[in-house]
Amino acid sequence: MIRREEREGWILINQNDHARLAGNIMSYWGNEEFSKPDPYEEVIFAISEHDNGWKEWDALPKVNPSNRYPMNFLEMDSVEQYCIWRRCFKRYSTAHPYASALIALHFGKLNEKSLNKGRGSSIAQSCYMEIIGFVSEMLHINLSTLDTKRLPEDIRVNLRLVQIGDIISLALCHGWFSLDIPNVPLDYNGRSVTLSLRSTDGINYVVRPYPFFKPFMRHSVIGRRLNQKRFTGDEELREKLRESVPNVLTFSIMEEM
Repeated sequence: MIRREEREGWILINQNDHARLAGNIMSYWGNEEFSKPDPYEEVIFAISEHDNGWKEWDALPKVNPSNRYPMNFLEMDSVEQYCIWRRCFKRYSTAHPYASALIALHFGKLNEKSLNKGRGSSIAQSCYMEIIGFVSEMLHINLSTLDTKRLPEDIRVNLRLVQIGDIISLALCHGWFSLDIPNVPLDYNGRSVTLSLRSTDGINYVVRPYPFFKPFMRHSVIGRRLNQKRFTGDEELREKLRESVPNVLTFSIMEEM
């Protein structure tokens, strides 16, 4: 669950909807300066489905007991996170092995510090080794660590595109005003730049340098507006969500003029 803070409450956005937004945005990636994703369909599928395992959890969200806010994905128990992420990269592994490997690598890199810190625990060790084995099987390569330097160049670039799509969508869903994204690949030959996103209202964004083939885009995501910050427990949160009306957030992304 993503919390977009409002003055008197939140707009809550499902993780899966955030991922679909990321996929829609990145489907326009590529122009004279930036290479188009390759293989295109699999990379965009990975971006669009990288959070598919959250559908079940977001259908029954929970309250963070420490602040009584709706619990977001960063506040969850690590065991619960691992179970969700297993669903994310295994759900489409038969039909989309390449995309599923990118999703698994995305999870591994996103949680690298947690995995490394908890390497001594059976859960973290099991998760770490499971990702290595899964990626090796899906890509028909032999990995011993999650070190991306050991990956083929195309996998490294496409993993980074998954990460970038995730970051851009998170920026929009949260309404961040300013964000710099380093190590954005220009092509599959090692060249990269830093991408900057700027907004004055959390809705309309200017991107520089501009990586998309459409100079102006509009993209939407559905959220649920809640007019209170804190909840007594999970049941109150779920009841308020059932009573809420869908709130469509429409963002613009454009070149700097």
